[in-house]
Amino acid sequence: MNSKIFILLFSVILFSGGIRQAAAQKTAAKTKSFQLTVKMKNYPDSLNHVLLLGRYYGGSQYIVDTIKYNPKTKDYTVYSDTPKEGGLYLLITADRNYAELIIDKDQQYTVEATYPDILSSIKFIGSPENQLYQDFAADGTNDVKKLQKFNEEYKRLTDTAVSKEYDSVRIEKIKAQVTEVYKEMDEKKDKFVKDHPEHLMSILFKAQKEVVVPAAPEEVPDSLKQEWQYEYYKNHYFDNFDLCDDRVVRTPLFHQRLADFCDKVLRMQLPDTVKVVLERLIEQTRCAPELFKYAVWYTVDKYQRSDIIGHDAIWVYLAKRYYLTGDAFWASQGIVENFKKRIERVEPLLIGNVPPEFACPDTTIETPNERWVSVFSSKKKYTIIIFWSVTCGHCKRALPKWHELYKEKGQELGIDVIAICKDHDIPAWKKFIKDNNLEDWTNLNGKTATIDYNDKWDVQTTPVVYILDKQHRIVTKRIDPDVAEPIIRYWERTHFGGE
Repeated sequence: MNSKIFILLFSVILFSGGIRQAAAQKTAAKTKSFQLTVKMKNYPDSLNHVLLLGRYYGGSQYIVDTIKYNPKTKDYTVYSDTPKEGGLYLLITADRNYAELIIDKDQQYTVEATYPDILSSIKFIGSPENQLYQDFAADGTNDVKKLQKFNEEYKRLTDTAVSKEYDSVRIEKIKAQVTEVYKEMDEKKDKFVKDHPEHLMSILFKAQKEVVVPAAPEEVPDSLKQEWQYEYYKNHYFDNFDLCDDRVVRTPLFHQRLADFCDKVLRMQLPDTVKVVLERLIEQTRCAPELFKYAVWYTVDKYQRSDIIGHDAIWVYLAKRYYLTGDAFWASQGIVENFKKRIERVEPLLIGNVPPEFACPDTTIETPNERWVSVFSSKKKYTIIIFWSVTCGHCKRALPKWHELYKEKGQELGIDVIAICKDHDIPAWKKFIKDNNLEDWTNLNGKTATIDYNDKWDVQTTPVVYILDKQHRIVTKRIDPDVAEPIIRYWERTHFGGE
């Protein structure tokens, strides 16, 4: 099975992750519910007769068995007393050459191939579902060759360094021919689906069909028609996907579609919208335990690692919805407890929430007793709280920029600044403040505080910035000064009715 054909027909990126060893071959049982025999011609002795059986799961590939060599019969066999889960599997050589095969209804069959051209030489004996698709893929070879030929000619005609003149007529003809080839390929896939509706590849062919977005209804204002079409596309993105078929999680397709949905379709949406849309999708997969498991795991993991402001609210919501309620049946008690502790720390720091109040001493003022100042003490509409360090190069560059914003926009926007230095070197701290003319905002030394703000405010590095409104809600966090003004103005419009 040619991997290029696979990519062209299914738009699936193969080998997106590294192969990982998951398990060795299980002890042979008398009842062989699953048995795969491989006859590999010209397999060199230098590879030590090592053959592996791998499978796709989400965006990765895992080795699930070692296919053992029998020196008497000169073939390789792997078997088990339980059937393999349906999906797309991989026959892998010791030098990472590979071919794909389907394990689904046919659980006992033989594969014949010649090394090293495994993809082009592979044959299946006793597996109609594999041979059926093998014949389909072989028939598609001519289509692939046509596309390659058109692509080469297109590059030649559009390369002005090579071609003497730009042949626009021929270029348009090539585009039309390419469109026609893809149309023919789609028609062949549609026929395959019609003739073999339960076949794994039919499920994938259907899932790959793009959602057809209709024109917006006439009653929708012109200014909102594009938005209407986007909402339709978003809400129907998985219409062609059988979300009750666990087999698709053992192919690369579900991972690819889910990743594209999050990265492209939902990219510009507000966290509250993303939470609702993803929860709705996840609920649709409850009928397929493995799809449900992957959808929950992937989305929580993705947004937990996101560096986009506000995305932490997404994973917190989904983790509370599925891990802390016990719906994540695969999660150990230890994993659930770790989520619980992490959420308790992160949730108060989500945008819109009120973080824990604390105070630090203002030691820049020469008084007999230190004056303690709360981070909630400002009467201004907005308070910018900056955790920084004298030894932090990024802080030294950022603070003057924050001061520039404070001087230029502080009065207009109603901004106050509380800068909290984490260093214990008081003289160096005071010198930096004086040298950079930062005396006109509140400077506190964080060597002591009424709470452990490193933990409660998640200050693990510097600089860390929070902006609070007059109700002490977090407006934004961990931003650079050049984006502070538009964010504050947006918050003003959406929360206080400002312009």
